Amino acid sequence: MRRLVWAAMGACTAAVIGVRWPGITGVLLLLSMGICLIFFFLKDQNRIFRGALWLALGLWLGLGWFLIYEGVILGPARMYTGQEEQITLEVTKYPVKKNNRFYIEGNLNLQGHRISTGLYCNLKGEAPKPGDRVQVTAALYDTARGGEKGPNYLRGAGIRLVAYGGKDGGTVLPGKPSLWLFPAELQHWVCTSLEAYLPKESADFCKALLVGDKSGMSYSQKTTMSVAGISHVMAVSGMHLGILFALIYWLTLHRKILFCVFGIPVLCLFAAMVGSPPSVVRAAVMLGLALLARLLGRDYDSPTALAVAVLCLLIHNPFVVTSLSFQLSVAAVAGILCFTRPMNQWLQRRFPKGKLVRILGLPGSVTLGATIFTAPICAYTFDSVSLVAPLTNLLVLWAVSLVFYGAMAVCVLGLIWGQTAMLLGKLVSLLIGYIMHTAELFAGFSFSALYPQENPYAAAWIVFALVLLGIFLLGKCRQKRWMAVSLAVSLVLSVALGWVEPRLDRFGVAVLDVGQGECVVLQSHGKTYVVDCGGSQGEGAGETAARYLLSQGVSRIDGLIITHFDLDHISGAEHLQNRVEVERVYVPRHQEEFQISDGGDSALVRVDSEISLAWDGGTLTIFPPLSQGESNDSGLSVLFTVGEYDTLITGDMSQTMESALVSTYPLPDVELLVAGHHGARNSTGSALLRWITPDLVAISVGKNAYGHPSKEVLDRLARQNIPAVRTDQCGTIIIRG
Repeated sequence: MRRLVWAAMGACTAAVIGVRWPGITGVLLLLSMGICLIFFFLKDQNRIFRGALWLALGLWLGLGWFLIYEGVILGPARMYTGQEEQITLEVTKYPVKKNNRFYIEGNLNLQGHRISTGLYCNLKGEAPKPGDRVQVTAALYDTARGGEKGPNYLRGAGIRLVAYGGKDGGTVLPGKPSLWLFPAELQHWVCTSLEAYLPKESADFCKALLVGDKSGMSYSQKTTMSVAGISHVMAVSGMHLGILFALIYWLTLHRKILFCVFGIPVLCLFAAMVGSPPSVVRAAVMLGLALLARLLGRDYDSPTALAVAVLCLLIHNPFVVTSLSFQLSVAAVAGILCFTRPMNQWLQRRFPKGKLVRILGLPGSVTLGATIFTAPICAYTFDSVSLVAPLTNLLVLWAVSLVFYGAMAVCVLGLIWGQTAMLLGKLVSLLIGYIMHTAELFAGFSFSALYPQENPYAAAWIVFALVLLGIFLLGKCRQKRWMAVSLAVSLVLSVALGWVEPRLDRFGVAVLDVGQGECVVLQSHGKTYVVDCGGSQGEGAGETAARYLLSQGVSRIDGLIITHFDLDHISGAEHLQNRVEVERVYVPRHQEEFQISDGGDSALVRVDSEISLAWDGGTLTIFPPLSQGESNDSGLSVLFTVGEYDTLITGDMSQTMESALVSTYPLPDVELLVAGHHGARNSTGSALLRWITPDLVAISVGKNAYGHPSKEVLDRLARQNIPAVRTDQCGTIIIRG
C-alpha cells in the first residue's frame, strides 16, 4: 500500500478546502483529527481502513499547515494592504511589458519581512535587470485583491503582495552581480541567442519550448496549438525535462554514476532557469528521486515519487493547488500511471501481430493516459477538449524533440560560429514549420475540439467518458472492446446532437458574451451572419464566436457585418476570419480601411446604400450610415427578419441617429432589440422604443468604467415595461424559434 499517495491526496484536499472555503478550515481541522483517531484504532481491520487513516492524516496535517501558512507567511503582506509607501523592490526576473506598463517580480524588505511582490509601474530610463532595484511610490495590496491576473494565479505562483506604481514612474538603481541571479541571466541569454540566429516566428516558438516564454507567440498560434492538442509543448514541464535527460544520458555514455553526477545539477539549473513553475518542480523531484534510486540501487516507485513531489510543492506553498501548471502536470502524470500500462497491454493482446500497434501503442497510450485526467480540467478552464490531440501528438512530438535539441545547439554554436548557428537555425525553422502546419491542418477540422459550454451534449459526454474510464481503471469492465465502442458511439452522438439541434429551429439569434463589446450571431435556414466581433476579450471575441459556430458544425459564414470600427466591435474580427471561412465582409463607407485576414478569400463590401439579403423564409437588411461624422453615428444598422420575428441591431448609434433611422426607413415592430452602445445613456432612446416597441432588449455589456448599462436606459425600459437581459449577468443570450 502506497501510504504517501493517500497522504498526498488528503493534503491536496486540505489545500483546496482552505482556498475555497477558508471559514471552515479550523472546524475541519478538529474534525479530521477525530477521524484520524477512529481510523487509527480500525487500521488493523483491513487495508481500506489503513488507506483511510493516511488520507485523514494528510487532510489533518494539510489543514494545519494551511492555517499556519495563512497566518505566518501571508500575514505580513496583509499588514500593508491599502497603504501607499515609497518602496525599493529587489528585482529577481527580467520585467515584462503589459499594457504600456512594466510588470516586475522581486522582493520587498518591509520592517524585517521579506515579501515576494509583483510590481506594476512605469519606468524612467532602461528596464531593470535581475539584481537591480526599483524605487517607486506604490499602493500595496495583498494578492486577495488580485492584480491583473487574479488572486489565484498570483498566490499559486508564490506572489504575496501586489504593488501599483503612481503616474510618476519608478527609478532604476543598478545592483550587484550575484550567483543566485545566474539562472535568470541564463534564460535571458538563451532568448537573446534565439532571437539573433532564428527568424522571429521560429525564435518565438523556441523561446516557448526552451524556457516557457510565450510572450512572442500570437493569439492565433496559441489557439491553433490548443485546438490541435499540443499547447503543452509551450508549457515547460516533465516532457521537456525528459527530452533534456535523454540527451544527458547519451552524452554520459549510459554510465550510471556520470549520469547522476551531471544530471542532478543540470536538473536544478534548468528548473531555476525556467522560473521553477510547479510542472517543472514536480518533474524535477520525480526525476531526482529516480536518479538517486538508480545511484543507490534501490527500487523506484512512480506513484510514491509523484506523492513526494506533490507534498513538497504543498509544503512550499499550499496555494499551488490553484495553479493550472500544478493541476495539469499532476493530472497528466496520474493519468499516465493509471491508464497507460493497461491500455497498452490491451492493445498488444488485441493486435499481437500488428507492427504499427507495437510501434505506436506505447506513445499513443501515454498520450491518451495523460489526456484522461487533463481533459476535464481543460474543459472547465478553457472550455475546450481537443479530439485530435492523440493523432497530432503522434505526428509532431518527434519533431518537437529535434527542435529542442536544435535550439539548444543554435545557442551554443552562436558562441563559437555564428554562420553555422544561422544555418542550423534554418533547419530548425523547417521542423517548426512542419509542427505548425500539422497543427493548423488538424485544428481546421470542424469538430477537431469539443466546447462543452457551447454544446451541453459534449459536457454530458465528458462526464459519461470519465465514469466509463473509472470503471476501466478499477478493472470492473471485462469487455474493454465494448467500452471503447460505447465511448466512440456516445462521442459521435453528442457531436451529432450539437449539430442537429440548432437546425431544427427556423432561426437563431445569439448575443455572445464577449465582455465589454458586441458580437451577435444570426442564423436561419442554413444562412449565418455575424454582426460585429469585438470586446474586452480582444481577439478572444473572435474565438468565442468561432467556438459557438464550430460547435454546431458551422465552418463557413455568409457574412461578417461591421457596424463601425471601434475596437470593442472589431478586435476579434480578424481571428474569426482565421478560424472560419467568411464569404463577405460588410463595412460602412467613409471610414478607415478594414484589414482582411491574411490568406482569406472574403470579399469586402462597402455599404453606401440599403442592402437586402433574402432567402427562403428570411431577410437580412443592412442600413447604410446616416451620417459622415464620428464613427458611432456613421455606422451600419441591421434588421434581421424571419417570419414574424424581427431583430434590430443599431451598433453604437446615438439617439439622434436612431430618430433619423426610424424616419428614413419603415421599421416594423421588433421582438428583439440589441441595445445601442452597450446601454449607454445617449442610445436606446425613447423615440426608438416607442416606434419599434420591442418585446425584449438584450444588452451586450461587460465590466467597464463607463457606467454601462446606464440607469437612464434601464429606467426608460422599465417605464415602457420592456424586459431587459444582460450578457454580464446571463452570459450568452440565445433566442430560437
